[in-house]
Amino acid sequence: MNTFFKTFFVCLIAALGFLFYQYVSSDSYSGLKLSSNNPVFGIHDDHPLKAKENNETKQDTSKEIKNQTPEPIKQDNKKPVYYSKVCFYSNSGKLTLVKREFQNPVGLSKALNILLRGPVISESKNGYYSEIPPNVDLISVQNQNNKVIVNLSSNFGNGGGSQSIENRVKQLSKTVKLYAPNKSVYLYIDGTQVEYLGGDGVYIKQPLD
Repeated sequence: MNTFFKTFFVCLIAALGFLFYQYVSSDSYSGLKLSSNNPVFGIHDDHPLKAKENNETKQDTSKEIKNQTPEPIKQDNKKPVYYSKVCFYSNSGKLTLVKREFQNPVGLSKALNILLRGPVISESKNGYYSEIPPNVDLISVQNQNNKVIVNLSSNFGNGGGSQSIENRVKQLSKTVKLYAPNKSVYLYIDGTQVEYLGGDGVYIKQPLD
């Protein structure tokens, strides 16, 4: 009988202890708020480990986007080259186109001033010369719709014979036509259209050939 009661009390105490444990366990988390950093509830998006994975993913994505971005096209900073075009005579006596290099565009007025100054040293060494006498001034140049009027100082007719006069007029006319190919060219001296030029009185046909 005593053994029965002892066994009964032991079982009763064990049952009560189990019920108490269940009660305490079920209430232990009832008042807690879910925390994303609490490992009991698993790892959430803002968990340090997950955040690290997200950062790595973002870095990989940014690298991929960066790699897909086309590289800028390298611009060639070399400045454009322009050329003047004038007509000088070569040692063979032929009228020849001679070019000079410039950093800016060369118009008709500048080209005529180059022509009147004559060949530079390097051009002279290559056999080029001009029939135009030195120190001739370009008074004006009028580039109109259908014609070009070139007004020069009177010393354009100085020196040389009739052949030299004809050659210098041809130099002038051909140089102008390089810049105004479809226009008639007229020669004026000191503001007056030329009819005869030079000491020999060479007749100048207008417009110039």
